[in-house]
This record gives sequence, structure tokens and C-alpha cells, in this order.
Amino acid sequence: MRFTSAAFLVVVLLTGCDLSFGQVPTQRAWEILEKEHDSHSTRERVNAVRALGQLPGNFHAVQLSEQAIADNTPDVRAAAALTLGRLGSRRSIPLLKEALKDKNTKVALAASSALVSVGDSSGYAIYRDVLVGKRKSGEGAVEEEKRLVKDPKAMTLMMVGVAAGFGPYTGYAWAAFEVLSKDYAGPVRVEAAMKLATDRDPETQLALVKAASNPNWKVRVAALDALAQQVDPRLIDTIVTHLSDKNQAVRCAAAAGIIRMSSVKESEIQQQSSMLR
Repeated sequence: MRFTSAAFLVVVLLTGCDLSFGQVPTQRAWEILEKEHDSHSTRERVNAVRALGQLPGNFHAVQLSEQAIADNTPDVRAAAALTLGRLGSRRSIPLLKEALKDKNTKVALAASSALVSVGDSSGYAIYRDVLVGKRKSGEGAVEEEKRLVKDPKAMTLMMVGVAAGFGPYTGYAWAAFEVLSKDYAGPVRVEAAMKLATDRDPETQLALVKAASNPNWKVRVAALDALAQQVDPRLIDTIVTHLSDKNQAVRCAAAAGIIRMSSVKESEIQQQSSMLR
């Protein structure tokens, strides 16, 4: 049974794989992300910025995220801060420290988590302040508590953030917040996809490929994020099919995955060329 599944995976991954590297639609992927990054819709901007978190080491992804941290909408600023943390952008530390002063709790907590992710200890300050019932802004415990009670999403964000700061799934835990906060449809599958991101077993890739077509868009996003982390260029053609998904968040996740895998494929080609010289 295991052999059959693995063989099926090879068929899924290699069907239509006669495209040369130059034909991989990375340009289309960037066009999707850049367009959604500048969308008039807050939700679409959040989805695009979050998808950029799949591109560590990509300077353009950092640039777009740094632009978004100055957005007029708190949700976008928070998403940008989290993404900069996932990208490991130490050059963004000054921007993240400035975001710690944001009047919106979610943004300040997101910046705090990002700073911890990039190795800056100033990110722990807000957690210490919340722990002892005060904020450096001078807000008292009562006011902060009222704000959190009025904003259950902020409370959830704080809880997830504190846990994520000390766990192995820091980036995923924060990125999952927007996926899980609106409703709880399919949370088990979403969590499963996240945990499988670093498992290279062929059975796992097969499961993720299948999950990328799940009726629940949140599961599709989580599966595509996980497939991107597999960093297997053979998966590019599978992910390309999701650039036309009816859900904008899924399209952004697919676009980021294609860019990430294409860069890996290009690196492999360059290494092979240098070995032949």
C-alpha cells in the first residue's frame, strides 16, 4: 500500500513536468503577491503579507513587508510584523521596535514576537509588562485588561504569542492566528498540515498534495504553506494549479510557494553548472 501511494505521488508530481525552469511562472506569482499587497481590501492585504513569510532570505519580500508595517490598518501592520519575524529580517529591527509603541495591542504583540524571532531581546519587554499588569506606555493593568476583554482576538494573539515565543513552531503559530481566529472549521487538519511541513516522507507529500485541494480554504492555505516548506522543486507544477484558486488567500499561498521553490531550483541548476565546468 505504501509503495502504491508513493508511486501515485510520483505521478502527481511529475505529470506535466516537461516545463523548463525558464517557464516556471515566478513572474506571475510575484504579480499576484504585489497586486494583493496593494489591494484596497484589508483582508487581501493581510493574506498577501502573510504569504510573504514563506520567503526567508528574499529581499523583495522584506521590502514589501516593511512597506506594510506602515499600513493604516492594524491587522495589516500586525501581519507585516509577524512576517518580518518569519523572514528573520534583522535589518527591520528599528521598524519593529517602533511598532512596539503601536496603540493597537495586536500590532505591539506581533512586533514583540517578531523581535524575539530575529534574536532581539527587547521583544520580551511587552510580555514582562503584561505579566506584571502594566505596559511601558504607562497604561495601567485595569485599562489593558479592559482592552483585551473587549478584543478577544487580541487575547488569543497574546496567548499564542507567549507560547510561540518558546516553542519550535514560532512562525507557524503566529501565522496560524488569522487562519484560526475567525472560526474553527478544520483546525485539526490545519494543525496537522503545519506539523507535517518538515517531514520529507513521500506519504506526507502525498497527503499535503491532497489537502491542497480540500474544500476548506484554510486547509488549502495550510497545506500549500507546508508544501512550500518541503522545498522540493518537483512540487512546483502541482502548486501552479492553485494560482487560479477561487480564494485569494490560497492564490497568495501558492504564489509564495512557487517563488520559494523556484529559487531553490535555480540554485540547484547553478550548482550543477558549476560542477560541469
